[in-house]
Amino acid sequence: MTTATLTSPSPLSPLHSLADPEGGALDGLVDLARYPLDRPGSSGWHDLVDEGRRSLMMHGSLSLDRFLTPEALDATMREIAAIAEHVEIRQQTSSVYSRRTIEDDLAPGDPRGVQLTWNAGHVTRDMIPPYSPAHRLYVSPAFKAFIAAVVGKECVFEYADPLAGLVATVLPPGGRYPWHYDTNEYVVTLMLQQPEEGGEFEYHQDLRSPGDENLAGLGAVLSGSASTPARTIRSAPGDLQLFLGRYSLHQVTEVAGSKDRHVLVLSYAERPGVIGPVDRTRAVYGRVTEVHLLAESARFADNDGLIL
Repeated sequence: MTTATLTSPSPLSPLHSLADPEGGALDGLVDLARYPLDRPGSSGWHDLVDEGRRSLMMHGSLSLDRFLTPEALDATMREIAAIAEHVEIRQQTSSVYSRRTIEDDLAPGDPRGVQLTWNAGHVTRDMIPPYSPAHRLYVSPAFKAFIAAVVGKECVFEYADPLAGLVATVLPPGGRYPWHYDTNEYVVTLMLQQPEEGGEFEYHQDLRSPGDENLAGLGAVLSGSASTPARTIRSAPGDLQLFLGRYSLHQVTEVAGSKDRHVLVLSYAERPGVIGPVDRTRAVYGRVTEVHLLAESARFADNDGLIL
């Protein structure tokens, strides 16, 4: 009779860990030799944070190449690709704010009301299992502490929104994200699958600022007459990007070829309990939940004077 040998589960095994905001070890998920997120307070950790802050100040973005381990990248790519097969690719038109209730009251010619065409799908948070590398990374205290340090916050919080916070964007051939602003100050993305052509991330850094929508600058970009060209960020699968998208207008150009573009998006807030507005959530994801409907009655304005 042979004796079975028990082996420890892989760090990526569903038996090893669920998404856990009380623990959330990054072993097997992040290349910790290059990015020592597991050693907060160490010289390597501080060097990484300082580098990130300088990059955000100069460029409005931070790129960390080969952030995920090859095993985590492969697992996440496969998992998101499988879920993406069940995602509806929706074509719609909206302004850079995706806020129909605001757009309806604008005068003709106002750049805030210019309608742009989107063609994309979304794997929402409620579709991503809690044992996935993506979900485990999103809730990890060590990861959130690193992001908070880079953006200069005491701490950051996961979204309470059941659809947003952790999503994967799906751009098929012909798909694109036109010019838009994000609702939160910054967003973290991980490239999972590149298209054969197109799908370039372009942005105009700090086109608007707290209290100033800069409608002249917005109109110039939308009409193709901007005085300065857009910047481009090129990412490879496994690369992390932190981008200040609330103030920098940005887009993803049309995808071409036969492959989809898949990007994991991890969004955090400065306060707990953030839930997206009903009109924007419906416009972006095509549906809302009871949580969104209940939260709408308690909606309060953001304090920076900009459209959410």
